[in-house]
Amino acid sequence: MSNFVVYLKLKPFIVQWLTFHYGTPVRFPDQSAENACIRRFLTRQPTSMPAVCQPGEIAICIPDSKQKPVVTYNHLGSHARAAVADCIEDTFRLQLWHDLNGFETLHCPLMKAVRAWCQNNGISIDYEDTVKMRFQRMRNAYLKSGIDLRRSSRDHSK
Repeated sequence: MSNFVVYLKLKPFIVQWLTFHYGTPVRFPDQSAENACIRRFLTRQPTSMPAVCQPGEIAICIPDSKQKPVVTYNHLGSHARAAVADCIEDTFRLQLWHDLNGFETLHCPLMKAVRAWCQNNGISIDYEDTVKMRFQRMRNAYLKSGIDLRRSSRDHSK
């Protein structure tokens, strides 16, 4: 992993989750989808001046690549940064769904489950309502289409 970074603007709770799991600056695992997305959209720096961190942005390490040496390819345009941010948000949603889906079988109130999840993932409980609403919107979107992905108590007896 190189010492070159790109800067992304992400929601504060996503930043907390990222730094908890991947450090500061953020270093994704070598074979991660996030690194693949970064490598895919890297271009040459359009000016001689490198990008500087703006308020509210987080540093993400650029992965090494034989096809795109980081010394030459170390820039993400605005649309590429948006694509990487979407990839990060997808990973966040996957973990959120994986970890919280089925909490109902424990007879645990949703808010307590979300609060524990936030604590276990480095997210301030100031964002517990936001995280809870994200989880509920995902679950409700499937339910609206007639798909119930909630685990039932009988699923555990198989």
